[in-house]
Order: sequence, then structure tokens, then C-alpha cells
Amino acid sequence: MTPSFHRGLAGGALLALVAAALFFDGLGRSPLLDPDEARHAEVAREMFEARGVRARLLPTLDYRPYSEKPPAYYWLVALAYGARGIDETGARTVSALAGLVGIVAIYAYAIPRFGAAGALGAGLVTATCGGWLALSRYANLDMALTALVTVGVLSGLAWLERPAPRRAPLLPYVAAGLGVLVKGPVAAVLVAGPLLLAALARGPRPAWRELGLPRGLAIVLAIAAAVYVPVALLDRTYLTRFATTNARRWSTTAPHAAPAWYYALWLPALLLPWTALAVPAVVAAWRDPARRPLVLWAAFVPAFLTLPRGKLATYALSALVPLGLIVGTELARFARSGATHGARPFARLTGWVTATALAAGAVAVLFVRAYPVAAPARVALFLAAAAWAIGFVLLLRRGLLEAVPVALVGALLTVVPVAVHGVVPAVAGLHSERDAARLIAAAPPAPVIAFAIRDPSLSFYLRAAILYTSDRDLVRDVFADPGLAFLVTSRAHFAEVEDALGDTAHVWYATRRRRVYANRPPPNGSM
Repeated sequence: MTPSFHRGLAGGALLALVAAALFFDGLGRSPLLDPDEARHAEVAREMFEARGVRARLLPTLDYRPYSEKPPAYYWLVALAYGARGIDETGARTVSALAGLVGIVAIYAYAIPRFGAAGALGAGLVTATCGGWLALSRYANLDMALTALVTVGVLSGLAWLERPAPRRAPLLPYVAAGLGVLVKGPVAAVLVAGPLLLAALARGPRPAWRELGLPRGLAIVLAIAAAVYVPVALLDRTYLTRFATTNARRWSTTAPHAAPAWYYALWLPALLLPWTALAVPAVVAAWRDPARRPLVLWAAFVPAFLTLPRGKLATYALSALVPLGLIVGTELARFARSGATHGARPFARLTGWVTATALAAGAVAVLFVRAYPVAAPARVALFLAAAAWAIGFVLLLRRGLLEAVPVALVGALLTVVPVAVHGVVPAVAGLHSERDAARLIAAAPPAPVIAFAIRDPSLSFYLRAAILYTSDRDLVRDVFADPGLAFLVTSRAHFAEVEDALGDTAHVWYATRRRRVYANRPPPNGSM
């Protein structure tokens, strides 16, 4: 085995360890966030605890049919629950594993093309950009989809580089088919679009016979049919509702409607803190025919996702893969040779912006009291952020711009764990009903009403169905019953609830966001 092989293996092992630490460390310390994260965790919980083939195949939310997403992701989360139990870590494990798979795929693609340093840079940039890091620790479908898109597109790009005649590719079709099971038809487009642009951009273009389209389409359809056909046989309306949900994203009634410039704002935000350094890197990559397909891939994702009226920032997550490859490999060159493709001004800008952000964050964490962060966590984060802010200032004053990317990785690897353990749980605690659910669960069994809110974390932590309503008369009837009853509502409805229930509204638990009322005083007068 050659020294380069050993360097590549060591670099891959180091990258995998760093990425695993970022994605898995403290994964269960924070409660599930409402509404999205808790909703996906609850759908998987109901599926895991269900009995019978129908209940295991058809997703439900609050034990009612849930047809907004395909079932495959929820099966994976249910497997995680079976392996380690129903908790926050189990709910987020699939996303963490998917994020790690994506980083390993990036490294495997980059190392024969850009060397060990370039591959390590690509993996570290992608793993530490805000969008990838956050979604690898968040319980929803986007990271699982992105991992499949990453494997599909990168394997297709590698196939395009082979000399003709080539055997028809297999992995892109398999990845697209599995992506359809996770998120729907959009997965096939996110795989096929970048590969089509890459085939048009580079020469010689593959012959139609080489693409193996009939076989490939058969593979995608067979994978999709293996799930969608049994589901349709069990519930004829499931596919209709699912298709209607996806079609709505293109209509005037689309949920999360946003303007055409939406991703022009959010994609740079997802790439932070590497956004400024991406500018010279993308320019250099466009001038390089071998890397131009990566630029086209990064442009295709937001361009395609702009077409529907319904938009969410996380939909564009797969664009971070080509951007991570472009920025990471360019930074590896920059670290070795300095002023590469005019990168120095952008490195200086990144350094000063990072130093300013760290200094502002260090001050804010001490004095901002909106969230109940414990004093030791505030001090630890202040010290970490302030130390790195000073470090960046020293590097910039001495003109050591080549060290800025390395220092940026070091700052992230220091500050993120401190925040995960000390700050994020306190912030998440105010956007989840875990503590309220624990208080309710400790009381005798009683109905729980969610008034004018939608908080799936209540169902997840109570392991029971919740009555969602905005009907004041129904609430009065339930609270008038001699049996114990609870109501959870938002700040906007505190006065309305207390006006409707009068003396029967006893506060058991309160935050600035939510209150828990019961029709009896709390035990021992604790509130």
C-alpha cells in the first residue's frame, strides 16, 4: 500500500470522527422542537407502537391518516426507536447517520480528484456549514433525502468521467428510487437534473445506449412500487392525498409560499460561515471544465426549487454538497499557496466577520436573558467565543490569512459542543412541550386539550392522543366535568382561556410561550 493510500485512509477516518462528534454528541440533550421536529418523531412513534400490517405501513399523526410524506423515513426512525428506545436521540439518529453518510460520500468522491487535503477540506466545509450541521441534528426528512441525492449525483458524476463505451450506471437510479420513498418524486429530479447538466457541459457526451434509461427507469419504478403499491392497496385514498399535497406546492394555495428570490437569501445563509469564501471558489471552479458540473449542480437546486410557490430553506440542502466540494478544495489550495484566485480579500472579510460575530455572541450570551441558560454554560460559551474572537483578530493583524479557514474549523469545533450542551437545551425547552407533558404525565390520567395550537411534542411525550380544538364551548364542557382535565395554549390565548373558564382555570405550568391549565388547583399549591 502506497503512502498516499495511508494518508487518504487516515484523512477519511479523521473526517468521519469529527463529523460523527458534531452530529451525534449530545443528540438527545434537547427536547423535540414544535411543530416540525416533534411531528415527524410522533408519526414514527405511532407507527412503531402500532399493531397490524396496515398501521405499520400507513403513517398516522394523532392516530389519524397522515399522507403528507411517504412512509419510508418513518420506518427508519421506527427502527432507531427499536434499537435504542423512543426518545430524542432515537428520533434524530436517522438524520445524524444520513449526514455522516453524505460526508463520507463527499470524501470518497473528492480524494481521487483533489487529493487527501482537498477531500478533507470538502468534507469539513460541508459538515460545519450551518445548514448541514443543523439538519444532521434535526428530526426531519431533509437530511435523509440529501444523503441519497449526494450518493446518486456523485456516483453519476464519477460514471461520466469514465472512458466510453461505459456500462450503464446503477447507483444513481437506486439512489433516486430510494429518495422517492423518502420524500417523493422531487428526489428523482434532484438526482437527474445535475447529472443531465453535467452530461451536457462536458465532452464527449454519453450515448443514449450508455445511459441505460429503460433499465434505470424500471429500477426507480420498481423501488417505488415496492412501497406505494401495498400502501395504495391498503388505503386507496393515500396516494391521492399525497399527490394533492405535492401538487399544492405549485398552486396559489401553497403552504410556505415565498417569492422567487427566496433561495438567493437562504442558500448563502445555509452555507454560513463559509459564504464569503464561496465567491472566489465558485468563480475559479467555473473556469475549470472538470469542476464546472459542480457549479451547475449548485445552481440547479435553487433554480428548480424556485419554480413551486411553496418553499422552505431546508429543501435546498443538497446544494451544499457541490458548494462544499468547491469551497473545501479551493481552501486546501489556498492554505498551501496563499493568494489563490483572489481569495485573500474574502478570507480577510470572513475573518473579520467571524471575529465580530464571536465577540457579539460572547457578550450577548452573558447579558441576554430571554432564555434560561445556566450561568456555567453562559460563562463557558463566553470564554470559548471570546478566545476565538481574539485569535481571529491576531491572525488578521499579522496577515496570516491562510490560517483563517483552519481557525474557522477550530472555532466551530470548540463553540458548537459548548452550545449543544449548555445553551441549545435551554432554548429548545421553550419551544417544546416536554416539561409540560412530564408534569401532566405525573398526574392521574386525564384528557389533554391543545387550544388553538398544534404541538405534536405533547403527543410524543405523553404517548397519547391530544384533543386539538378552538371550540370554547367544548373546553368549558370538558372542564365542567368532575374528572381532572388539562388544557395547553399559547400566549395569544391566555386571556381568552381564562375568560372562558373563569374560576375553573388553574395554572399548573407556565413559560413565556405556553401555559398548562387544569380544572383543579395544582398539588401542594405549587403554582
